[in-house]
Amino acid sequence: MKNLKGLLIYPPAQLMKQERARPDGSLGLIYLASSLESKGIETDILDASVGVAEHNIQNTFYNPIKQENGLVRIGMEFEDIANYIKKKNYNFVGINSNLTPQTRMAFETAKAIKQLNPKIPIYAGGVNARALNKRFLETGHFDAICLTEGEIIFPRAIIEGVENVSGFAYKDKNGKIKVNQVDETCFPENLDDLPIPAWEKLPLDKYGQIASPHGVDVTGKSNHRYAPIMTSRGCVWHCTFCHISTEKENIGKLRTHSIERVLEEMNGLKSLGIEKLFFEDDTLLTRKKRAKEIFSKAREKEFLIANVNGVNLIDFYNKKDWSIDIEYLEILKQAGYEQIVFPAESGSQRILDKYASGKVKLEKMDLPVLMKTMVNMGIKAPVNMIIGFPDETEEEIQKTIDLGKKLKENGAPYVSFFLPIPFPGSKLYDIAIKGNYLNRDFNPDMMNWKRAIMTNTFVPPKRLEEIRDYANELVNDKDFIKRAVQNTIGYKL
Repeated sequence: MKNLKGLLIYPPAQLMKQERARPDGSLGLIYLASSLESKGIETDILDASVGVAEHNIQNTFYNPIKQENGLVRIGMEFEDIANYIKKKNYNFVGINSNLTPQTRMAFETAKAIKQLNPKIPIYAGGVNARALNKRFLETGHFDAICLTEGEIIFPRAIIEGVENVSGFAYKDKNGKIKVNQVDETCFPENLDDLPIPAWEKLPLDKYGQIASPHGVDVTGKSNHRYAPIMTSRGCVWHCTFCHISTEKENIGKLRTHSIERVLEEMNGLKSLGIEKLFFEDDTLLTRKKRAKEIFSKAREKEFLIANVNGVNLIDFYNKKDWSIDIEYLEILKQAGYEQIVFPAESGSQRILDKYASGKVKLEKMDLPVLMKTMVNMGIKAPVNMIIGFPDETEEEIQKTIDLGKKLKENGAPYVSFFLPIPFPGSKLYDIAIKGNYLNRDFNPDMMNWKRAIMTNTFVPPKRLEEIRDYANELVNDKDFIKRAVQNTIGYKL
């Protein structure tokens, strides 16, 4: 095998004017880079939203450009990405595509690269790419799409060819799409078998300058060098709006790293000067004994905690009598949690049961009291609510708004009301397609939390957007709304 060198890319980002810009820096590519290098394949990472070392973020991340589709783009020019790849003489390119609204950015990145270097293989991965693998391949800019986690199979595909490896969709020599189905050979027997993520390949200095990690910081302490970490994969719940809710048999199944492996990763992050961790786990808090041990190790290492991705409010209760688990909350606070997202999601039990796994029990879990308890302990808990499911009535939506008001009255810093988005890969997407709420030929640019993307819903789309805006303004302070607007990409234009 000749010496191979590849580049993994987070594409530039496109946003609505009402959105706040953030770098990507997600874990997928740094896990992939470590796996490739463990097989002797030299690998670099490019976050095109901020650029390479010689780029000033004022000319990339802080340089919003209006596009013809009405969205705002930030990051490197596509031609500059292509020239960078040709200059560095890479043998292959991998493009990350997790988020559906960013589909165009992946397409434009691949197109520019192929125009300059038609023979270079381009691969894509991530939940959006695999859910839309046919659409990706039909652009003619991609050679293959990874259909699951890539750490095991992507290095094999580079060495052996995708046609010989499970878990890939690709076009054969006749231009026909072929699919090698995902099977047990695509996954490690144990998560600890995977190499440690290559955090050192991320532009951590640039991320530190931007100080805008995953999630909204309401503690006023966002100026620390931060990094994401994931101690487990998968989730015990089956919410329809989850991006991977159709993959519960493999990716969605809960798997964990050992505590020893987590500690090893923390030591590596400490050596890189990381001060603050964002836990990307979907179900970190569910296994309380394990979570307590992880938080204890983080505390010993003097890490600050930014937040955790997957929070389920049911984990803050003793299920025997549905009392609030004060001891657990105190452990979280002592571990450094000054902020924990509060996903109440709906004030309608029917909606919670049908779309959110029934993981909130409104009659048993007194959410306003939980909010007040967390606030009294010094934990800030911003609230997330979802309104506008296909069969949801205005009366049910009003219950959600009323619950949001109660939570704000009991100390929530703010309450965000979102519209449900049927992302490809989710059960909600399947529901939307089958129920004629979404056209199969939908425009990915439109699939954004600020838009009611589904049609033919019980409450019409335009009315849903009106209710959403009304709810956000009714429940939240004017000062918060003003600050939120000032942080949007449109405010900077």
